[in-house]
Amino acid sequence: MPIRVGIVQMASGEDKAENMKKASEMVFSTIEEGAELILLPELFNYLPPKMTKEGYLKNAEMLNGPTIISLSKIAKDKGVAIIAGSIAEKSKEGIFNTSCLVTPSGISGTYRKIHLFKFGEVNEGKVLSAGKEPKVVEYRGMRIGLTICFDLRFPELYRAETLLGAELISIVAAFLERTGRAHWMTLLRARAIENQLYILAANQAKRAGRGPVYYGHSCVIDPWGRIVARADQGEEVLVTDLQLEKVKEVRRGLPALSFRRSDVYQVGG
Repeated sequence: MPIRVGIVQMASGEDKAENMKKASEMVFSTIEEGAELILLPELFNYLPPKMTKEGYLKNAEMLNGPTIISLSKIAKDKGVAIIAGSIAEKSKEGIFNTSCLVTPSGISGTYRKIHLFKFGEVNEGKVLSAGKEPKVVEYRGMRIGLTICFDLRFPELYRAETLLGAELISIVAAFLERTGRAHWMTLLRARAIENQLYILAANQAKRAGRGPVYYGHSCVIDPWGRIVARADQGEEVLVTDLQLEKVKEVRRGLPALSFRRSDVYQVGG
């Protein structure tokens, strides 16, 4: 049976109230088109032009804070599930870049970004703490892996979530235009093909003004590596249907995962 998914590609900024208003409106737009599972981008509720410890400490929230409470209300009222992009999560252990699946019954699973980005002037490790484990959550019989942005460059994580039973893996991102033009679609298709599952990717939209330029091009890729739906660089929503039976079909037709030789892969720890 198909599942209709919605992907929100928005341009977030420093104003949390404005970000939440925009995110809610775009989520409702996908629901009006029948979306049952909706994906928001990385740091959708707070994304400043420059990352600072002070800014993130001030704007981080616990998972029972206003951002997730607001999305939980939408999920409950509309009977949908929302992969709540990611937020800066405040906890006793530090600040984490955290994605969670919000369903009509509440939070069904959380994932803390494992691979922290360091490129040019950006060094997430100076502000954020790193997560320590992959995460696969279940909703309506679907097994969904959760990942965030820079994780895309590490196929080990995607394989781990596949081995944990994932049939689709979400990536919420603020992928830059500079690297996105060269690598974004290639990496997304590779993760789908090598694991024979759906990839759902929600990226930050390109925005005018100061600060980093994001690549957009949010998309859905099927288990054969075909691009099912794809955004441009600006703000928009995508709504499309997934046929989860296709995951089984591809894996039956080309059972590559069954030929893994984990007994000879013990290299580099």
